[in-house]
Amino acid sequence: METKVAVVTGSNKGIGFEIVKGLCQKFNGSVYLTARNEERGRKAVQKLEKLGLRPLFHTLDVTSESSIEEFAKFISTRHSGIDVLVNNAGILDLDKPVPTCEEAKKLMDTNFYSLLTISKILYPLLKNDARIINMSSDWGLLSNIRRQTWLDILAKDDLTTDEILQFVDDFLQNVKNGKTAFVSFAGHNGDYKVSKVALSALTFVQQKLFIKQGKDISINCVHPGFVKTDMTKGMGDFTPERGARAPLYLALEAPQSLKGTFVWHDCHQVNWDD
Repeated sequence: METKVAVVTGSNKGIGFEIVKGLCQKFNGSVYLTARNEERGRKAVQKLEKLGLRPLFHTLDVTSESSIEEFAKFISTRHSGIDVLVNNAGILDLDKPVPTCEEAKKLMDTNFYSLLTISKILYPLLKNDARIINMSSDWGLLSNIRRQTWLDILAKDDLTTDEILQFVDDFLQNVKNGKTAFVSFAGHNGDYKVSKVALSALTFVQQKLFIKQGKDISINCVHPGFVKTDMTKGMGDFTPERGARAPLYLALEAPQSLKGTFVWHDCHQVNWDD
């Protein structure tokens, strides 16, 4: 019998690690813990093995097209496809609420642009009834954007990927124009907000594309809550284990008919563009 496959990006610590743990406990198949750093990734696997779990490991740097291609080749030679893909990898520097151009671009590369590369290389490996979970944030709600022009465009029913790219490009141009332009676009930590708004918007656009293609693939985005992780400097309301609750719900329990939605940390749906 063919083994099902689940993949979690950026999962050597934090919420991603807890998602892998939950999948190992409940998912009937192979679970891949991935990380860009092999040493940290293998140490994370060892932690789970001490709990009696059996995750598999593969290096994966979501900002590197060659790394994603290598991972895709590895999966395609060993499995018939991917059943669950959790796009969890992400970065945030709370100490730099107004980043430099280079810092903003690096964040965007990890949090948003990587999804486009993953779409191109890993999506062809998805089985027809696969599930994709995109890790968003309450900062990924459309209301975090301050430019009315973009509020109107991103809320359109016929929004396109190209328009989302224009949105991100416009933001990066505002970063170059200085602090005042940056803050007027999305406020402090606007780079993270824009990356997550773009991720959320892309989720809905891609779901419509899957439906148009006649595929029963579900793709949803999720706000895991304000979780105490290294990324939040230990601040937060929830443990990483609690933060994994909604992503695991989407991966394991939600009806396959749940498609193109924004799911809150308590597993209820919210309107992204209110």
